[in-house]
Amino acid sequence: MTTALIFAASAAGLVAGGLITMSAGRVACGEALSLRSRCGACRASLRHGETIPVLSWLVLRGRCRHCSARIGFMYPVVESSTSALLVAVALRFGWDWRLFPPLVLAVALMALSLVDLYSYRLPDRLVFPALGVSASAILAEAVNRGDRWVLWYALFGMCVYFSFLLVVHLISPRGLGFGDVKLSLLLGLNLGWAAGVAGGDWVDVVRYVFWAQLLAGLIGLVGGILIGVLRRKLERDVLPDPQVVDGQPVGILAQSFPFGPALACSTMAVVLFADSAPAF
Repeated sequence: MTTALIFAASAAGLVAGGLITMSAGRVACGEALSLRSRCGACRASLRHGETIPVLSWLVLRGRCRHCSARIGFMYPVVESSTSALLVAVALRFGWDWRLFPPLVLAVALMALSLVDLYSYRLPDRLVFPALGVSASAILAEAVNRGDRWVLWYALFGMCVYFSFLLVVHLISPRGLGFGDVKLSLLLGLNLGWAAGVAGGDWVDVVRYVFWAQLLAGLIGLVGGILIGVLRRKLERDVLPDPQVVDGQPVGILAQSFPFGPALACSTMAVVLFADSAPAF
């Protein structure tokens, strides 16, 4: 049973990762979404055999078959990472209705993180549909178990996380974009749900949100310093910053960097290892 679960989650993760890499660039550029894959350089439509996650990239040696343009290493990395993440979620929750909310969350956060890395934006056209699907998965899980309290915990977590980041945004709007505040609705909803299914109470919901935010701050701090150092040492923008003027770095922390991936990583960590989160 465990082998079948791992195989199913791994395959689903590869497929989801392929869809994420195909769609992230289009969402970041405001283009219409489509299931039709194409080369980003020559715009040639790709056949099904050219879009097999990871394998096609290896067979084609990271280049387009039509124009020989280089296909970024990000493609197999995202596909493999999504697969590994879904396997971790499946092993944590098993064959159970509880599996669906974190699966939805994992795929949504991978997509949102990639778009944020591309464009430093978390577009509403992705955040709110993800929130709706995630809420539906939580509702279905709660109805199946007959546990109405988990819904209240989920809503409470959503309000707590949103309120906290909203205050931070109002204090420092340049330090924390409103896109991150909107993302907190999705994060808090799932953190509250995780506290509920773990048998927690209202205090545990706040505890999960607290640890998720603390971990996000640490990840963001380390990531920001690392990106700043690399920008200076390599004298180029290793992570393209839309707000850079003439490509001139001013200081290690002077240029912006996307905070969404840090929020996503910390939330997934707490959802997966919620039982290990220290008490207050």
